[in-house]
Amino acid sequence: MNLILKSINRIIGHGEQIARMDLKVLLKGFTWLSLSQVVGISTALALALAYAHFLPKDVYGTYKYVLAIFGILTLFALPGMDSATQKWVATGKEGVFWKTFRKRVEWAGVGVAIGLAMGLYYLVHGNALLAYSFLIASPLLLVLDPFSHFNALLVGRQQYRQSSRYSIGIQLATSAIILLTVYLTRNVVIIVGFYFLSFVIARGIAFWHVIKHSPPNDEHEDGAVRYGAHFSIINIIGVGAGQLDSILLFHFLGPVALAVYSFGQAAADQAKKIFKTVTTVIAFPKFASLNTERLKEELPHKILVAHLATVPLALIFVLIIPPFYHLLFPAYAESIPYAQVMAGLLAFFPIRMISTAVNAKGSIRDIYAMNLTASVLQIAFLFVMVPLYGIWGAILATPIQTLITNVYSVWIFKRL
Repeated sequence: MNLILKSINRIIGHGEQIARMDLKVLLKGFTWLSLSQVVGISTALALALAYAHFLPKDVYGTYKYVLAIFGILTLFALPGMDSATQKWVATGKEGVFWKTFRKRVEWAGVGVAIGLAMGLYYLVHGNALLAYSFLIASPLLLVLDPFSHFNALLVGRQQYRQSSRYSIGIQLATSAIILLTVYLTRNVVIIVGFYFLSFVIARGIAFWHVIKHSPPNDEHEDGAVRYGAHFSIINIIGVGAGQLDSILLFHFLGPVALAVYSFGQAAADQAKKIFKTVTTVIAFPKFASLNTERLKEELPHKILVAHLATVPLALIFVLIIPPFYHLLFPAYAESIPYAQVMAGLLAFFPIRMISTAVNAKGSIRDIYAMNLTASVLQIAFLFVMVPLYGIWGAILATPIQTLITNVYSVWIFKRL
């Protein structure tokens, strides 16, 4: 056993020389976070099976449309406060936690008001299905995202083990409730209501447990709220652009087309979460703690090494999608070519570490410029390409935007 452990340590040591990073720390964090992602993929697969076998395509498409709208409304809860909290907690200034949390709750009320207004709009125009979906779920927005703020404290401390445990618990609990709901009813209003209620309860319990057993210290730092507000404004545009594809497809092509697109997107989205664990969740606090010159020296090599892993993984992913879909989702066989294209694009995901570095070390002006460019381009391409090319337009808009944005991000990074 000792010989095996020595051999493993020797391999890791050689890997550290090649990658120029502390692989033991990285693997420790990634192991726990990737465990959470494995559970997430498993629960997502179970939910996808339930959606594919129990819900008609028009019901599922309508459900995805409602979630896309709420995905935008949750942005008023200032998700950028998570990044601000992680940044300051990583330096020991945990007192910013409560300031940023209170701001999140305050501004979440705006999303509640807009959601209720949308419900009344649909009610007046005779669409009871969408009206009651918004009227019932909107009040939960007040605490839906703010309750997830506990994770910013854990990630900032680099307590990936605890973060993973809470994430797994939330995923299992909420998935079980949603699965049972989908099995028992085809009513979109009921499914939407239990979807959000399950997350509020699960996140609320996790929030209470973390604060009770591992409260933040009292060391404060000015600027966290302002930093988080800037990040949130960027997120409003960026995430809004990310939800726009679903909204446009629903309005131009209807709920069935949105359902087909969503299943094509699902496989790549789950793989993307694992890649994002390294390029953002782990990388951000580590980049924030490095001086800029060292980061500029080491990052290009890290990106190159990461591509050696993502390129073959993406290729394997593309090859296994057809039999996987035919076996598990025969009703969505038409989603296969869309899924393969989106999976293939994941090969180039590590380049996003450049934008993570800019977010961690750049000025507010640099961060705004980079993210605003990406969002504006995404919105513009979607508005042009979805009406013209339908689902393919929604898919191809993202890589075109990403290519342009990455070139711009490299230019900003070199100027840091």
